[in-house]
Amino acid sequence: MEAIPITLSEITKEWVAAQLNTKNLTGIRLEPMGEGVGMMSAMAVVHLEWDNKTQGPNSIVIKLAASNETNRNVAKQFNLYLKEVSYYKELAPMTLARSPRIYSADHDEQHNFFLLMEDASEYRMGSQVTGADLQESKMCLDFLATLHASLWNKVDDIKWLPNMSKSENAKNMELGCSAGWPQLLEFFGEFVSSKINSKKNDYLNSIASLQAKLDRAPRTFIHGDFRMDNMLFGQKPEHDPLMVVDFQGPLKGNGIYDVAYFLGHSAQTEVRRENEESLIREYSKTINNQGITGYSFDQAWADYRIAILYAWTVAVVIAGTMDPANERGFAWMSKMVERNSRAIEDLKCLELL
Repeated sequence: MEAIPITLSEITKEWVAAQLNTKNLTGIRLEPMGEGVGMMSAMAVVHLEWDNKTQGPNSIVIKLAASNETNRNVAKQFNLYLKEVSYYKELAPMTLARSPRIYSADHDEQHNFFLLMEDASEYRMGSQVTGADLQESKMCLDFLATLHASLWNKVDDIKWLPNMSKSENAKNMELGCSAGWPQLLEFFGEFVSSKINSKKNDYLNSIASLQAKLDRAPRTFIHGDFRMDNMLFGQKPEHDPLMVVDFQGPLKGNGIYDVAYFLGHSAQTEVRRENEESLIREYSKTINNQGITGYSFDQAWADYRIAILYAWTVAVVIAGTMDPANERGFAWMSKMVERNSRAIEDLKCLELL
């Protein structure tokens, strides 16, 4: 097997042609993308030139391992690249929740990987800095209900997919939260509630318990990084209304975690405050309408408060251990921390510790 490219500069016409299984590619041109958005990967649009006899896509997108060593080490620690390749190969065909078509994908033991995927650059990418409005929030939660229902009670035997609790991933989250809290305060302290910070030790001691509560059956596939920068909204009649990308942090556990992660990190604060109850009621209803029984609104709401509180662990790990890299990265991390902090206070989640 040909070696996996390490950097975008190593992408050649011959390599792309081999991945697409064609001899009719006459040229390529790379256009790097995603600064401040794709924190864990390097990405580029690959413009394709074909001979006169061939009709292929005008462009595709390539995704490689992060070039930033700090962020790449986080990816290694959590085995992110194996998970993303495995999702697209094994689980994407099992759900109607739309993600880009994959032309070729692979990974190796050195934590290199690549995805060659459908170019969705005509779609509008969501902005975590701006935050989701009500319409976008409804679309995203409807997507989650479809994704979760598709894989409800079907994930327990998937070995590469870690459990929310009692897994290496869970322990790394616990350790990362403890290690990352000082950097969180150094760079993002103005966005951290004093009430949360005063409960730091209680919070750190409760992480394993929160994970266990979100790992009770029934389990489903959790996207794990369901935020606005990973949302692609259709702009033309032929587009899907919503496509979602970046399946590097999936888990198995309670799907409400994705809901809380999105509303607590990406939804505009006033949108969440005014609509979260109705949005979760609709999520529960949609789950049950797709053949899943027994997940009531009352249970979903109780789980949601737990998940909002646990989402703080992820906020601390991201903001406290990763390199923001640039102004755009700092901006969305700031919003993530600020929104999650406010959600925890609004919902009185510290009472759950």
